[in-house]
Amino acid sequence: MQPAPSSPTLRLACHVRACNADGQTILLDLRRNRYLGIGRQASTALAALVQGWPTSLPPNDASPAPVGEFTRQLISQGLLTDKAFGLPPAPAAEEATASLDLVDANPNADIGARHVAHFLKSAALTAWWLRSRTLYDIALKVAARRERLTAPTPPSLEAIRVATAVYETLRPLVFTARERCLHDSLTLVCFLATQDLPSRWVVGVKTCPFGAHAWVQSGRTVLNDQHEYVRGFRPILVV
Repeated sequence: MQPAPSSPTLRLACHVRACNADGQTILLDLRRNRYLGIGRQASTALAALVQGWPTSLPPNDASPAPVGEFTRQLISQGLLTDKAFGLPPAPAAEEATASLDLVDANPNADIGARHVAHFLKSAALTAWWLRSRTLYDIALKVAARRERLTAPTPPSLEAIRVATAVYETLRPLVFTARERCLHDSLTLVCFLATQDLPSRWVVGVKTCPFGAHAWVQSGRTVLNDQHEYVRGFRPILVV
């Protein structure tokens, strides 16, 4: 009988997120705003050492992985920790199965000065965040804003559709979404929050070639992209 594997002694640092993509493990360092890819062999070894590591150990593999130089580098860079605190619980992104249909939405008659003010404030806040804050700080801000929403019941998808249509109408006043998915997604999340509508900010990654993308979801519905496209990315950050 093989000995039971020892319990993992390391954890992801609180500012690190991880996911498995095509056999690799991708780390997102939210404080340095950078990604790190870890190959299959090293990732499998780390699964025996790191609690919550997204790559599983092979079946019947009870041999502990050695703490090598690469693991020590991850610890010295602050990506792994042996402290009692580590990665806090994070919401999981529901699988995207639908996109928001704005074809028939005509929000022009419903757009007032309050909407314009909320949109401009959301766009300015997002631009300031991206210039002066790390992704870790931004994630904390977005999570805190969501917690402060006061709607007594979950919003209907129709309410979110109308508010998103207003946002899409106002967005060209300040910027376009082309190649600015992070800015667009954060601004939309902030704008929806001003309407007391919660949403999820999602960042996903893919490999071969490597790419990262941001979008906004409500449940399984993608609000600012096509669900067929975002399903090509593995969620690594959900706020």
